[in-house]
Amino acid sequence: MQEIEAKKQLKASEGAHFFYTLIFLSASGIIETQFIEQKCNQNLQLFVHLVFYGLIIWGTYILITLIPRYKNAAINLFFNFLDICFGIYIALLLFYGGRMYMAPNDCQSEAPALYFFLETFLLVNGIIFAILFLAFVSYVLKRFSKSQQVYEEGKDEFYDA
Repeated sequence: MQEIEAKKQLKASEGAHFFYTLIFLSASGIIETQFIEQKCNQNLQLFVHLVFYGLIIWGTYILITLIPRYKNAAINLFFNFLDICFGIYIALLLFYGGRMYMAPNDCQSEAPALYFFLETFLLVNGIIFAILFLAFVSYVLKRFSKSQQVYEEGKDEFYDA
């Protein structure tokens, strides 16, 4: 039994993950090579390191899962678990970066490249998590509203179940 086959086409979310990873990995790589020596009273270097090395691991995962399609349910479950783990990792980075951003600091003048990367990371990921949160709330509301009402075809109306 063949466990792996080629994908016919990519899903939109896979393309979005790929470009997200490519953009932030490139940006953090440039900062790692050219601007990491900038210092301020916050540890922005650690933040950039966490983003860079986390995205290297995530990029490897994306390359492993981008082309082949796995038929084994256990492998797919494991990959779904890794997706959730990455989401939690990015959420924790968002929280950590937000704490550094809100704390009084001199990073805007002392380490402008690192601070701009932090601002960009917070903005992009904040918007992404806001969209995901709204999608989740919409799903929950839609789910509960459909389970409470039943459509009666003859009368073209809804009534409570």
